[in-house]
Amino acid sequence: MTTWRGEIPVQSDAVVAKNYLSRDELDILNRIVMLYLEFAELQAKDHIPMYMKDWLERLDEFLKVSRRGLLTHAGQVSHEVAEKKALAEFSKYREKTLGGLTTVEKHFLESLEDKQKELESKNRKPGDGE
Repeated sequence: MTTWRGEIPVQSDAVVAKNYLSRDELDILNRIVMLYLEFAELQAKDHIPMYMKDWLERLDEFLKVSRRGLLTHAGQVSHEVAEKKALAEFSKYREKTLGGLTTVEKHFLESLEDKQKELESKNRKPGDGE
């Protein structure tokens, strides 16, 4: 995975396909979506009715004009198989990184150490060590 919310990936991130795109691929996807939405707004402002069939045709045309390949088939891996694979790999990742602490856990331990030092300094008698 290349993209996730927060500091570490969680299981739900593993099954989102766009989380496997590189930064550049994600940027391109976002630009395509934004351009397509701008086109949709122009159609609406011009009161041009558009049906799902029309949108599919326009998307194909848009992708051709921008020299992007068209997906002409459903692929060879089902959604269920892809999801199982992603979850299995995420499970391996979690087992491998289980010993690592999350940011919240690290901050909690740091605050405990700070509190311990604070209590020790309050309990120190005058003339002790420092």
